[in-house]
Amino acid sequence: MQVLAFLSASGGVGKTTMALHIAHKFLEEGRRVLLVDLDPSVGLSSALLGESETAEMEDKGRTIGDALLRYVKGDRVDLSDYLVEARLGGLRVDAIPGGDSLSDAMGRIWYSGDRPSPELTLRRFLEAAGASRWDVVIVDTLPFYERRYTLTAVYTADKIVVVTHPYGPEPLRVKRMYGKLAEVVSAGVDLKAKVLINKVDVRTKEGKEAYKIVERSLNIPRFQTIVTSRVSYTRVPEMEYLKDKDARREMESLFKEIKDWLSVELAVY
Repeated sequence: MQVLAFLSASGGVGKTTMALHIAHKFLEEGRRVLLVDLDPSVGLSSALLGESETAEMEDKGRTIGDALLRYVKGDRVDLSDYLVEARLGGLRVDAIPGGDSLSDAMGRIWYSGDRPSPELTLRRFLEAAGASRWDVVIVDTLPFYERRYTLTAVYTADKIVVVTHPYGPEPLRVKRMYGKLAEVVSAGVDLKAKVLINKVDVRTKEGKEAYKIVERSLNIPRFQTIVTSRVSYTRVPEMEYLKDKDARREMESLFKEIKDWLSVELAVY
């Protein structure tokens, strides 16, 4: 099991969209993929399942928050009881939705005082609840303004994709996030995180100089692939980028970088 987390300093940078596209690339290779929506506002769940099915899973108590609440109470939990099967570009993917109960679970984990290492809880939960059945677990979470979620994802993940764009104050927000994380994370976050420059409009000055802008602002590892702004990327879960040869080329390039970065053999099932 490899855990890949997608983080951002602020909203609107395409973090969830990129998480879904990379999940699709793993699925194309025949990997078992589990998507975990670590977000009470259910961005990934809604994009993947639609609002009605996401609400239905919340009503049934089959969300990551419900599972975590049982786990921290000492119950044995099996991820199979919380799974929903979805489709990405026609390929099956397993997911555990987010929901309001996640706020309750994170509050209990971080503020009750009965867990000495709250940042490690999700990783321990995944290992105990059977996540090793999947080759890749992709965690999508809230932007950095909710730091409990970011820290949880950082300590859960083997590798972290930090999604940003080159416009306005966004690169400096990422720099500030890295600085804050460095103050509290025991192991250097730059050793397992890379920045992905996304939503680049090559018609703009910032778009043409995207790499330079981010390089000036962030002296931290970056992916060489720059993802441009395309309508086809927003068409999920249909994965309409497959109809756009330039978008396919970008995703192939990014996916190769991610696989090389993970540097692990994943067993095909």
